[in-house]
Amino acid sequence: MVIAAVTALLWVLLSALVFAIGAVIFDANNRLSTAESAIADLILLLLATPLVLQIRTLRACRKECAGNIVELAEDSIKIRLYGSYREAKDLPVVAETRVAWCDVMEITKERRKFTYPSLIPFEYPLDVYTIVTEEGEISFTPECVRGAKSIATEIAARLGQDI
Repeated sequence: MVIAAVTALLWVLLSALVFAIGAVIFDANNRLSTAESAIADLILLLLATPLVLQIRTLRACRKECAGNIVELAEDSIKIRLYGSYREAKDLPVVAETRVAWCDVMEITKERRKFTYPSLIPFEYPLDVYTIVTEEGEISFTPECVRGAKSIATEIAARLGQDI
């Protein structure tokens, strides 16, 4: 939901920049010289470029998230987690598998800081939910699974624990 709202906001900003470019180029009352118009358009294009790149990144993130699965069934949990955004956070890929409820020992929640790789990298906090089994641990975040918090809460309720 947050990704969709941010994407919509970026589209609005990009639309405003495109409108401004059109106004500079096609406005008959424009008092700018040709060189000034070209410079203004270049500046507007430079402002629009990061918006376009971020929109593409968010679209790829949404597409990746749609392919990830953590589904609760009566007898097991169906899990498939993959993608470059997971790998960027050092979260391993999990091929499609089913984990029986009897194998699930607990679920944990940890607040971690991740670095967003951009022109100016910055850190942001993110909840990481981990399903602990005898075989190992399977971690997922709200960025890679839709409804991660509610899924983790349901798993915790099923196990009789708080999260």
